[in-house]
Amino acid sequence: MPGTTQAADRFVRAAYYVDRLPPADTPARAYAALLSVMRNAAQPFGTPDPARPNISSTIWRTLADLTNGVYAFESSFSPDIVWTRLDALDFDRAARLDLSAEGLLGDVSGRYEPAEPFEFASA
Repeated sequence: MPGTTQAADRFVRAAYYVDRLPPADTPARAYAALLSVMRNAAQPFGTPDPARPNISSTIWRTLADLTNGVYAFESSFSPDIVWTRLDALDFDRAARLDLSAEGLLGDVSGRYEPAEPFEFASA
């Protein structure tokens, strides 16, 4: 199996492991299984390879569970996983989540703060 940090090799490893995951009996097990594959295929921390200057470290891993309306993510800077229940959010109002806040762990659906809508650059 390919073992370099090249994107194509990491993709092959991820595809290989995803194909071999056992069926999950709960959403939490499914998330854990998928994150284990994503971590295995992530570009690790460390000094970038001078021969491959365009390869950077993986910073975020995200999961979107469309069936249960859950968006989960983890930062490579933290051992904790956080998630948002989409049905708990008000999409008619702009809000933001401070990803640098202390104690960011688990369900963060109630931790979004009101914010000004993002202004897109115009031509």
